[in-house]
Amino acid sequence: AVVYQNDALFPWLTVRDNVGFALRMRGVSRAERDARADELLAKVRLADAGSKSIWELSGGMRQRVGLARALAAEP
Repeated sequence: AVVYQNDALFPWLTVRDNVGFALRMRGVSRAERDARADELLAKVRLADAGSKSIWELSGGMRQRVGLARALAAEP
């Protein structure tokens, strides 16, 4: 998995949907994606940010979302 220096997040998706994107591409159900995304967001200390838009986050928070997204892909 790759985490870019400049965030490469999808601005039209919520934080939770960005983290669960790789799982969505694999056909994982919405409930499972959301549960896994919430688990990973808690690990990167963004448990309360799941429903936020990307533009509402600071740069450091965006980097942590990118990290959670990379971990969701189970590299």
